[in-house]
Amino acid sequence: MRLLFIALLSLLCISCASTPKPALNSVEIEEIKLRYIEKQDFTRIGEFLSGHENTGDRMIFRSNPEIRSGYYFTLILDEKIERLPTGTTITGEIYTPSALDLKTYTFTLPAKRPKTKEIFIGLTDTDWPNKNGVANAWRFTIMGPNGEILGSSQSYLWKM
Repeated sequence: MRLLFIALLSLLCISCASTPKPALNSVEIEEIKLRYIEKQDFTRIGEFLSGHENTGDRMIFRSNPEIRSGYYFTLILDEKIERLPTGTTITGEIYTPSALDLKTYTFTLPAKRPKTKEIFIGLTDTDWPNKNGVANAWRFTIMGPNGEILGSSQSYLWKM
């Protein structure tokens, strides 16, 4: 009887500990790092065997998914992205050195996400033709599935 009680108590404790945390209703973009990243910086050993890109624990979005080299904005959040609600989108509004007009990019987070706080957003191919260029001004907005703003961040020049 004692063994049965201990087993039931253990199952209860395990089930309570594995209850998923609720989805977030706000998130803070703590920092955004900008840099040009080459294709080879994304290549992992497993790719030589499988022929497919292995992103590992990275969440990577690209303006052209076929091209890896480009100018990347790494959004660092205060929470893990797996806690964001299903259907969350990230919109980047960017003034690039190659165009005078504002360019807008929108990406939807997939249902299965890595346990990371970083999101890589890359402008690749013709969206960022100049390897030595620097973004003039930018703003990123994270929106929930119902259109509510969960978080945002902008550059100093965007405010001007």
